[in-house]
Amino acid sequence: MLSRFKALVLNEAFGGILLLLCTLLALLVQNGSFSIYYREFLNLKVGFSIGKFELVKPFLLWINDGLISVFFFVIGLELKKEFLRGEFKNPKNIVLPFMGALGGIVVPAILFSLINITDSYALKGWAIPTATDTAFALAVLMMCGKHIPASLKLFLLSLAIFDDVGAILIIALFYTTKLSTVALVVAGLAILSMFVLNLLKVSRKSFYFICAIVLWISVLKSGVHATLTGIITAFFIPMQGKNGEAFLEEIYESSKFWIVFVILPLFAFANAGVNLSNIDLKAIFSPVSMGIFLGLFLGKQMGVFLFSYLAIRFKLAALPQEVHLKQLYGVCILTGIGFTMSLFIDGLAYEGSEVFNYADNLAILIASFCSGIWGFIYLNFFARK
Repeated sequence: MLSRFKALVLNEAFGGILLLLCTLLALLVQNGSFSIYYREFLNLKVGFSIGKFELVKPFLLWINDGLISVFFFVIGLELKKEFLRGEFKNPKNIVLPFMGALGGIVVPAILFSLINITDSYALKGWAIPTATDTAFALAVLMMCGKHIPASLKLFLLSLAIFDDVGAILIIALFYTTKLSTVALVVAGLAILSMFVLNLLKVSRKSFYFICAIVLWISVLKSGVHATLTGIITAFFIPMQGKNGEAFLEEIYESSKFWIVFVILPLFAFANAGVNLSNIDLKAIFSPVSMGIFLGLFLGKQMGVFLFSYLAIRFKLAALPQEVHLKQLYGVCILTGIGFTMSLFIDGLAYEGSEVFNYADNLAILIASFCSGIWGFIYLNFFARK
């Protein structure tokens, strides 16, 4: 039993299963007799003060601003590794996932905007259906069995990297508040320090950790969203230390456990607690909810497949090995699983507002669920060779 449990935990699909369990738990707790304790837990003020400097936030924001920065840090490490040593070292391998990710951002954003074009406040959520939850999408793909080629999984992972980078850029450019010059100067000094550490190939993790903490706090105080810290820090982690040790790889491998088993499950538990008692049919079929649902369920798969197909049709890229167009389209369906990332952007777009009575959150969950179920059915019954 122990060996079977270990095999289950090490399986790449387990991360998605754990996220699903945390989502169901959050929904049960929020809509059950423990809802008061659930909200008190998330609103609990945590922080510290040193003289006039104070950093006190609700526990929910520590998760959404702090722990998610670690998630993007690992994404940044993976991106750097792929560009320097992996698949992206060959420019030809970049085109297909890049074009797919671009289509998966452009088409859902246009679809959402067209549905909500008359409401300027609702339009703030245009980026909600542009995100993909990699863990969930990969879990569903792994559940489809051995008939799915390994190159298709690599395509999904590559696309997810560009998708996450797109999410970071969207957050930085469109969900940034009033800027603080002093905080930005401190952030610049922290980045300069990491540049020097990288140049000297310093392999003391504590030095990078201190610089990353200073950068995170300064970026948080600057008005730019703190998640940007993660990917910036990752770019300054050297591939090798002075003695030739695989420094970046070591950090990447040791961080994956915390991402899969702690950070993403905790994020799902904190953000998926939708209060179903406050939702009525009018709210579910509101323009915002429909824009999110159609953007994720239809817009993502259409955008990713269309842009990927055009790249292949005009010979800018080639289909992954042993993959046919039906299988490629099946993976495009799975990109509609927005879940954690869509919930995160939703929280930024409509921060502190309950004007949609949680219907926006519910739309994300329903669209993600439909994309996962339909993607699984399609890949298993309509996309076999």
